[in-house]
Amino acid sequence: MLGRLSSPVRGAASCPACGSARPARRGPGRRTQVQISAARLEEFVQAELNVFARRARRPLQPLKLLEILRASSSLEKVAELVHEELPVRFARRVKHIERVEGWTEIPQLVSLHGMHVKSFRELRLADPSDTSQFPEAIDRVRQRHKRIAPLFAEALKRIDDVLIGEPRVGEAVEQVDGRDARDRQAVEDWAETFFRSRVSTELLMSHYVACVGASQNDGDHGSGSTKVGIIDTRCDPWEICQQAVAQIQEGLWPCRIETESPSESVLFCHAPRYLFYIMKELLANSARATAESAGSRDESELEPIRVTLCSDEHQVVIRISDRGGGMPSNRAKQMWSYTFSTSRSGLEGGGGGGGGEDLGSAEEAGSARLRPVERLRPWGVFMGQSPIAGRGIGLPLSRLYAMYLGGSLDVINMPGLGVDAYLFLNGIDPYEARVGLGGGSGSE
Repeated sequence: MLGRLSSPVRGAASCPACGSARPARRGPGRRTQVQISAARLEEFVQAELNVFARRARRPLQPLKLLEILRASSSLEKVAELVHEELPVRFARRVKHIERVEGWTEIPQLVSLHGMHVKSFRELRLADPSDTSQFPEAIDRVRQRHKRIAPLFAEALKRIDDVLIGEPRVGEAVEQVDGRDARDRQAVEDWAETFFRSRVSTELLMSHYVACVGASQNDGDHGSGSTKVGIIDTRCDPWEICQQAVAQIQEGLWPCRIETESPSESVLFCHAPRYLFYIMKELLANSARATAESAGSRDESELEPIRVTLCSDEHQVVIRISDRGGGMPSNRAKQMWSYTFSTSRSGLEGGGGGGGGEDLGSAEEAGSARLRPVERLRPWGVFMGQSPIAGRGIGLPLSRLYAMYLGGSLDVINMPGLGVDAYLFLNGIDPYEARVGLGGGSGSE
């Protein structure tokens, strides 16, 4: 269950924590080193983390991609934005974890807590003007945070198992159900807040790393480049769909995928890598649902999964349609839950989809095909480098990423027949993207 957040401390002032460990100015143009013990530094960092978590200079809203672009007039500006935003968000996330009663008894939450404290410390000790060390610090944080989704999903399972335990002796079932409904919604809201922050920081770090990579490879990404950080001003969504289809067809679940190409070439301004992640997740869901509903039938006899793309000058829409049996109508509303898929062994009656636990390399996937079809977590996701990858939470994460990229994701369930997923993508104004880095370069 979730505890209450502590009230802000009145008059809290920023601790000189990490500034004391970095070179400090002593008069014009002069710097001096201040040496402090490791234990004292940890005290400073913890004090500063508490202050940052309570910082109320403005409501902390999740950063959407367009907001990041507007603040990216140069590489230096992107670095400043990263250095300003990430510590506050990591500090808030640490306190968010501490809201869970008994969080120290859940190993995954302990790991996540330590991970974010370490990242906060590294960023507060980093100098955003150091073009050599700061990118390395951000890359370390990104590599460390790749474990967040699977760790968090397992933590949710632990929390949910506690929340929906057996009724106590003498307690009315109706009362337990009512309490559990409130507790479950509290966990859902808590998870949603955590992942909204996670999506913001992932987009921001990815954009910064891409901008740094571009600045180091000006020969490949000069003034004629279509790339601006993680944005491609001439993104080809159909090509990305085909790449995702190719990977899923070599994956864990046997499937047939039919594609209906647009009548004309479609190019728009968007973030290719995240579109690919979302497409791969949705296709994996449909592939698993179709394979499970078919049982042991030969691949050539499977119902095809159909991918259709259409567009106008403002929007691209991608539909993924399967005949994998759909979901029972009384369970369909739970497809967006962060706790449902991770705490139950499966949906009865065929499931509505689900990605494989590991759709990594084609070689690994080929050997995995020999295993019997497992009924594990419907709407699960492939494990890999994708920030969407988790254990059963890929669908709600896909919807979050779609939203933060300026679009939306809708799923229509047809019980007994299949599922249609609609991904709506609103193009980013190329001018807004070109403002980033002075109209210049980027790297996908």
